[in-house]
This record gives sequence, C-alpha cells and structure tokens, in this order.
Amino acid sequence: MRGRVLAVLVLVTYNSWLAWRLNGHPEALSGYLSELAAQDQPFQWFFRLGDLAAAVVFVAVAALGRRGWTPWLGHWAPRVAIGLLLVAVGTALDVVFNLPCAESRDAVCAATPSLARHLHEACSVLVSVSLVATIGMSAVGMAARGGWHVPARLTAGLAVVVAVLMVASVAAPAVAPGTQGPVQALQVLLCSGWIALLAWRLPGGRRA
Repeated sequence: MRGRVLAVLVLVTYNSWLAWRLNGHPEALSGYLSELAAQDQPFQWFFRLGDLAAAVVFVAVAALGRRGWTPWLGHWAPRVAIGLLLVAVGTALDVVFNLPCAESRDAVCAATPSLARHLHEACSVLVSVSLVATIGMSAVGMAARGGWHVPARLTAGLAVVVAVLMVASVAAPAVAPGTQGPVQALQVLLCSGWIALLAWRLPGGRRA
C-alpha cells in the first residue's frame, strides 16, 4: 500500500508545473519549467514547495527501495537508491537556488550575471545526470537478474530517450527558442512516471 501511495505522491508533487496558469502569463511554458518558480513570479512558492515535496518523497522511495528492490534489481538496488537520493538532493537545492527571473521573457535579467543562476544550473545538471543514471542502472540490474528481456530493453530505451530530451532542452533556446518548456515537460512526465514505478515496485505494491 505504501508503495502505491508514494507513487501517486511522486506524480502529483513532481508535476506541479501542470498548474502553470497560476503565474498568469500566456507564455509561461515557453521557457524552462524552473522559471515558474523564479523569484519574480507571483506563485513562485507554490512551485518551489511542489519541488521540495517531491524531493522528500524521492528520499522516502530511495530509503525503502535500497533493500526493497533487491528481488527485482539484485545488487544494483542500493546504487539505484543512491542515484534517486542524488535526484532528491539536486531537486531540493534547485528550490533553494531558484532563478532570479523568468529569463525567457526578461532579456535584461537573463543577461545580468547571477551566482544563483549558476548554482541553479549546477543543481539541475545533478538532477539530470542522476535521473539518467538511475534509469540506466535499473536496466542493468534487471538484465543482470533475467537477461535483456523486453522490460530491461524498454528501460534502457527510456534512459536514452530521457538523455536525448535533456540535451534537446539545453539546445532549444539557441536552436528553437520557446520549445524548451514543452520538451522539458515531456522529460519530467517520463521521469516522474519512472520514479512512480520504482515506488510501485516497493514491497507491498503490485508487480509491473
């Protein structure tokens, strides 16, 4: 039961961006999702608290999964738990070092040097790399237990897709400005779905 509850909490908290209309601007999703929590946005605390809540849920899933995933991932379970813990740390630090403004709609602010921006970017890189690593290690763990069957191959494919989306979101402002938001939204949906699956696979949850 607790795994199913945590799975629902992952999907709800990590997708607070779905309430983007709170910030009022019709182009709120044209920039990075973290711009919703920028210091100059009217409902920044709603989105920051959503991310903070997600980080807490990730820690709970990682703590329970360290041993709970062993029947599924074998000795890779603790490594996947550490990867998810790093995702939680990076997500929480993103809340602390939020962006100074919605940069995609404020050229002056975007051009102004900001330590908070650099720290935010570093934390976002930590989250991105850890997410891809967590999915990739899960695929390897599944393959080690039962060979490269369909679920293991699908999981490895998910890691590749998420990595491509992350690179695309970084390149989007230069290549296709305004598309980074939708690309990142798809990435977050996929990652939240994966973490929800990790929660679902905790002891007491259903097999997937």
